[in-house]
Amino acid sequence: MHRPLILSTVFAGLALVLGAAPAHGQYRDLCDSSKVCQYTGPNAPILDADVCLDPTGTVRLKGTAACATGHVPFHVRHGEVYEPLQQLVVAYVPLQRACSVPGLCEPKTEYSTGESNEEVICCIGAVCWPGWDCDGTLFWCEDGVSNEDGTVTCFDGEELLD
Repeated sequence: MHRPLILSTVFAGLALVLGAAPAHGQYRDLCDSSKVCQYTGPNAPILDADVCLDPTGTVRLKGTAACATGHVPFHVRHGEVYEPLQQLVVAYVPLQRACSVPGLCEPKTEYSTGESNEEVICCIGAVCWPGWDCDGTLFWCEDGVSNEDGTVTCFDGEELLD
């Protein structure tokens, strides 16, 4: 008679264990919810940790305790600890390389040997500007220069073959 009760208890326990979400599944992604994240290239380091965001925009590893009063818990997929003693975290938003999109980059040539920048660019069609405040698509430009008209030319870093 006790067998059905025991089996149902075991199955209920298994369902709870197997159905439980991972710890990071309970928090929203920090970079979807705030403006404290930094844009970077596609090879951003993976942190995959829960953090606490304080009212000043400081991000710290959460650990096992709850976040302090006034601090909000989030999850960070891409990021790194830059101050281990205080557990300070920088969170990243990795962007696609601009040169992986046909038509956004020019081949590297002799005239492009001056100062180049690694930066976030905003592109509408094949025209790109520096920065991330725009209505276009954001990309990461690994080798770009600012033009006189305010646009950015992003160069494909591969050498041209003769």
